[in-house]
Amino acid sequence: MSIKLLFWLTIHSLVAVPVQAELFSLSASGKITLNSTADPTIPVDTPWTFEIIYNTAAPDLDFEVTGAPDSTFGRFTNAGAIQAVTFFHYRAGTYEVTLDEPADFGPSNIDITFLTSVHAIDINVNAALFPPLGGGPVSFHADFNDSSHSALMSDGLPTNQAIGLQSFQESSVTLLPANGVVLGSGADMSSLRIAPVPEPSTSAAAIIGGLCLLLLRRPRSASVVC
Repeated sequence: MSIKLLFWLTIHSLVAVPVQAELFSLSASGKITLNSTADPTIPVDTPWTFEIIYNTAAPDLDFEVTGAPDSTFGRFTNAGAIQAVTFFHYRAGTYEVTLDEPADFGPSNIDITFLTSVHAIDINVNAALFPPLGGGPVSFHADFNDSSHSALMSDGLPTNQAIGLQSFQESSVTLLPANGVVLGSGADMSSLRIAPVPEPSTSAAAIIGGLCLLLLRRPRSASVVC
């Protein structure tokens, strides 16, 4: 295949491949406002960040809790035909955990409340890979509550990119060791964002296209295979 043909095929792929609409990222940052444990690893005022990536094609398993499908409540786990949670990262100072394999996630879930009086996102991550605090296991919980009931569009996993700090009146991001909590409250949050995750192949194709474009500009006397 000639360099020129490969270049134009790459350009075509960049135009043709859209954003992967099924995967969305929810990320937030702030600082720790409370540490009720005896573990000094994460002191108060430590900056924290977290990100979770979820697949909006995952089935709503609300009936496992309610007994029947409920349009005001959604439950998304990794127990269905399509796993809901594909990636998780949390960091506060020197404390850090990354989960990026299906086997990493234990009984984790994202619950969505879509009532006329309140919208809420509840995230629970349970995994053996969390570094211990106070000598014991740790889990993660994030809670975003909107009393103006305008943040969410359904009981499905959130895709509203207009969501930000102003969207929720009560928020908390919490590590839960056995002997207390390590809390980041909404008042000390500095960012909250929901965004689609780009198709991974797009960036790879961009690199290939850029290399081929550079090679196309080389003198004809050079013998290059791209």
